[in-house]
Amino acid sequence: MTYDENDWEKELEVRAAEAGRIFSDFVKTVATLRHPVRGCPWDLEQDHKSLRRYMLEEAYEAAEAMFGTDEAHLLEELGDVLLQVVLNAQLAHDKGRGDIRDVTTSINSKMVRRHPHVFGDLAGQGIDKAEIKTNWERIKATEKAIKQHKAGYFADCVKVVPALTQAHKIGKRAHTIHFDWDSPADVLKQCQAELQELEHEMVAADRDRLHDELGDVFFSLAQLSRHLGVDPEVAAQQGNAKFLRRFAVMEEIARVRGQEVTQLTRDELEALWKEAKTQEV
Repeated sequence: MTYDENDWEKELEVRAAEAGRIFSDFVKTVATLRHPVRGCPWDLEQDHKSLRRYMLEEAYEAAEAMFGTDEAHLLEELGDVLLQVVLNAQLAHDKGRGDIRDVTTSINSKMVRRHPHVFGDLAGQGIDKAEIKTNWERIKATEKAIKQHKAGYFADCVKVVPALTQAHKIGKRAHTIHFDWDSPADVLKQCQAELQELEHEMVAADRDRLHDELGDVFFSLAQLSRHLGVDPEVAAQQGNAKFLRRFAVMEEIARVRGQEVTQLTRDELEALWKEAKTQEV
């Protein structure tokens, strides 16, 4: 099959136009689900926090489908991810904070900006993969530096890798065949036992065993969360958010005093941490 630039452009125009019409219908469908009178009661009750678990689950289910060869299944899972994107964008619109247009404009601008060898001054110059990667990292680093300056020292640490969600699901599945603890107290005892085993391996200093025992601790904590009716990923995120929120207060205190947190001693940072705790509401 020979490549023809004109045919490629025409096919893209047709496909993009049709995708636009379909996407428009989908945006309307999701918006209707959030209609204040005619909408779905469940969708109307949701906020960004309540939808976090679904975004995580759908993203990981899509990632799992990417390992397979069933393209139809993958496309279905990608649709579930898209639902979460559009639904969260609709929530933002309902609060007057933007909508799906801002989402698509932002990501489109980012892709164009990060690919100067396709869309910018370097287009058509035939640069190699190494130079492409170098340019990508340089542009990304510049963007990150701007965000980090605005958001704080740990801004680039706000990442979510929900292994705990998987552990939670494993526990739920095990429960269906009665391979489970009877009560939260029993799980707590298991967590304490796993911590003791971890403490033993810390003395032995066997790196492989340390990883293994620490994994057992995390798994047990996920099961304790399940027995307590708490989503472990949400709880872990809240712990991360609390640390980042408190550290941001530390940064602000230091800034007012003309200090830089990266230049302070351990004891000075500990003192700032305690002070930041007293300012929490």
